[in-house]
Amino acid sequence: MPKWIGKVLGVGTVTVLLLGGTGYWYVFIAGVPQLDPPKVVTDVNLNLELKTYKSTAMNSERTYGLILPPGYAKNPKQRYPVIFLLQGGHGDARAYQDKAAVTSVLHDLYKSKRLPPSIVITPDGND
Repeated sequence: MPKWIGKVLGVGTVTVLLLGGTGYWYVFIAGVPQLDPPKVVTDVNLNLELKTYKSTAMNSERTYGLILPPGYAKNPKQRYPVIFLLQGGHGDARAYQDKAAVTSVLHDLYKSKRLPPSIVITPDGND
């Protein structure tokens, strides 16, 4: 790569790699540490349940994921915040669990008190 490209960018050498057929971009910047993602905790006592409903607008059965907060079974009449996690396109109801371990993330947020117990919905984004 010509040295002038690094000077134009102002940060050094930038390498962009496109993995064939996947559509994911990875950017590596020379001199910047690449950190591994945190370890995923799998035994978090939170479950993603898949549910279905009849959509009149789509004229079909639709699927969504449901994650209930800890203690929900003991307090089903308690009011909880509801969070809808939208994929941004073409992800199914399991996408946040399969790609981002959402139950592990929620566990950490609840444990650190950065998020109150919440009902989490993950709609199927495939149309």
